[in-house]
Amino acid sequence: MPQPQPAGFNRKSPIQGRAKQTVATILEATARILTEEGSERLTTNHLARRAGFSIGTIYQYFPNREAIVLALVERQRAEVERRVKAVLAGGEDAGPEARIAQIVRTLHQAFAVHRAPQRRLVQALLRLAATQGIPTPPDTVARAIFTIWRDAKGGRAPGESDVFVLTQSLFETLRQATLQSSPLLGTVDFEEALLRMVFGCLRGASQS
Repeated sequence: MPQPQPAGFNRKSPIQGRAKQTVATILEATARILTEEGSERLTTNHLARRAGFSIGTIYQYFPNREAIVLALVERQRAEVERRVKAVLAGGEDAGPEARIAQIVRTLHQAFAVHRAPQRRLVQALLRLAATQGIPTPPDTVARAIFTIWRDAKGGRAPGESDVFVLTQSLFETLRQATLQSSPLLGTVDFEEALLRMVFGCLRGASQS
């Protein structure tokens, strides 16, 4: 008896160029629906019409709506991680505080999008991620921050609790500010508050 497939399972891996373009078109159409019409309108039938494909084509690549949303969330996350890696690769001559500040600034800018459609997309994805049980943010950013700090300052290696607390503190603060359309998001004061929180976690973890 075949085993049920998880929500995030892609039925058909987009290896060939045409398949990759099809997946990209599906995800772009999903983003347009979320920004222009809202998540209530995101059905596979409506998505097929907006993407210009048959419903069968949608199901060739995604088993359900949840898998499409997961793919879009993962694409957004991959872009943020790409930016963070660029900071890590290009800032080796800077001090640890400056490199960590640049990482936090990169995350802040990813959430503090000023164009209204992009902001609505981020808000919609955050809400859907919560309601559909999409996994919590990856801890790669927090681990990178701890690595920079420890390499420069020494001290004990961070425990899993330290990594978890920093990850959740940073991402949950940004998530709530985005969902609430806080006017603080994108301001210098907000970014400085994020930095105080991050450096407080780092100093506390290295001294305990």
